[in-house]
Amino acid sequence: MSITLKLVFWYLFPIISFFAAKVVTSVLSLRKRYAIKALDLTVPLIFYSIHQVSILTFNESIFPYFLITICLLGIGLAFFQAYFYEEIVYKRYFKMYWRSVFLFSVVTHFVLVILSLVLLLSK
Repeated sequence: MSITLKLVFWYLFPIISFFAAKVVTSVLSLRKRYAIKALDLTVPLIFYSIHQVSILTFNESIFPYFLITICLLGIGLAFFQAYFYEEIVYKRYFKMYWRSVFLFSVVTHFVLVILSLVLLLSK
């Protein structure tokens, strides 16, 4: 495996997609109308990027494990809100969940990129 243009594109894809989503939210005024931020639109794109980088790095996708993990994250957040707030307010729950999924997906993508580079340099 060597560094190719395709691999570099998938390394930089979250940054590119974030700036593209920023342009879309500002042009369509999504933040003012619906309180949608650029990172809210970037999450599905990062999902696909995680899938592609894992295939290019390990020759198989880690995406099913990633989905299981974000489902467990949702269950954990529901328990967290039920315990600390003594109720689950759906608007707050979904907003907290989606932003947590964004953070987790960015960290997962970053770890995949680091692992990919380590595997490239070790060969």
